[in-house]
Amino acid sequence: MVASRRIISALLGLCLISLVAFGAGPQTPPSEKALRKERGRTLPEVIETDIVTREAICRWAAQPPVLDGKLDDKCWEQAAPIEQFASFWTKTPRAGTRAYLVWDEEALYYGATMTDSELRSFGTKRNDHLWNGDVFEMFLKPSAERPEYYEFQANPRGVVFECAFPKRGEAPPDFSKAPVLGNTAVVTVSGTLDQPGDRDEGWTVEGRIPWSAFRFNGKPKPGDEWRFALCRYDYGPKGTREILMSSAPLTRPSFHRHEDYGKLRFEGPRR
Repeated sequence: MVASRRIISALLGLCLISLVAFGAGPQTPPSEKALRKERGRTLPEVIETDIVTREAICRWAAQPPVLDGKLDDKCWEQAAPIEQFASFWTKTPRAGTRAYLVWDEEALYYGATMTDSELRSFGTKRNDHLWNGDVFEMFLKPSAERPEYYEFQANPRGVVFECAFPKRGEAPPDFSKAPVLGNTAVVTVSGTLDQPGDRDEGWTVEGRIPWSAFRFNGKPKPGDEWRFALCRYDYGPKGTREILMSSAPLTRPSFHRHEDYGKLRFEGPRR
């Protein structure tokens, strides 16, 4: 009986040593598929990196676009699309917007196509409160260190808004009397504007902003990096709340929160 117990104890000891040795040996690394599966579990990280545009490129336009609201110019074909939009403050992706920015020595050019099943507008003249209807907005901040920034808008009627802010919170008492900056836009719509009850498809805007509009900062140089946010107000049928969205990771529903803006890098002419 004693001998049997000694044999059993020895066998158990050998098994324990084998298990320890196995665990201490070289491990097979997890497959890429397994890593992707594991990363897929960290949903907040995926949301923060995938539903907004943290960095974008503004390419050089060898030939400026013809402003007709069609986006069929060569410069738009070569532009880098900006299409990640969200209501980031609620972690809600917003599909249906594709925008482009290009530039040359004279101006910054912008274009965007937007799906919209209910086309609504507000305002008929420059610097009306266009955000009370569907509107495409751009916020540009040339320097992260300086307080100045700029806002430009266009609505489905092709009416524009433009304002240079010396700093946040310092706005003109009457926007209609703000200096003319030169924002121009041409729009095409697919549907019927301001006719509730039908189903529309969307609208396209194409515009130009001369560098003189950036009166506090001037035009960029190749390689410069500005802060930016492209934004939309999208109004639905009467009685529903408007939807706000932006390309930038805004942590609050305020388009003027420039500390959250993405980065826009200006590429120079291709050699």
